[in-house]
Amino acid sequence: MRRVYFAVLVLFLIAGCARVVSQTPTLPIGGEPYAVLPFENYTETPYAGYRVASILEGVLAGKGYNLIPRVWSIKEREPSEEEIEKLKESAVKNGARYIVHGSVNEFRYKTGLDGEPAVSITIFVYDAKENKVVKNVAVSGSGWVHESLGTLTQKLLNRAF
Repeated sequence: MRRVYFAVLVLFLIAGCARVVSQTPTLPIGGEPYAVLPFENYTETPYAGYRVASILEGVLAGKGYNLIPRVWSIKEREPSEEEIEKLKESAVKNGARYIVHGSVNEFRYKTGLDGEPAVSITIFVYDAKENKVVKNVAVSGSGWVHESLGTLTQKLLNRAF
């Protein structure tokens, strides 16, 4: 009977920290230049789109992706769709072939006693030369009480790329 209880406990622990990563094929690393733009923020957390974009830049650079210098800076408000389109144009003018952009759907700490971080992100990689999206990634997960939103986001993005 103890084995059954132990097995159920292990299953609950595994399910409690589940990560979901859904994606399309991998991209070339090191060759053509990439640009990461601020993400659209659909959360109540201020600057979540800027935060995710900044973390993604670090993840991609650490994996050897060729990134152009950042074409955006943090402003006092979230960027509009028109501003993001202008940033895409600026990135292409600065030599980027691939534009990485997306949306932040959840970026918060859960309420209650546990206070676990919860993150959900959708990512699109647009090929400016081919004029099409070449990779879609959806990542989401919740972490442990001792983890930060940044740590969880970095783990999820590392799995996505």
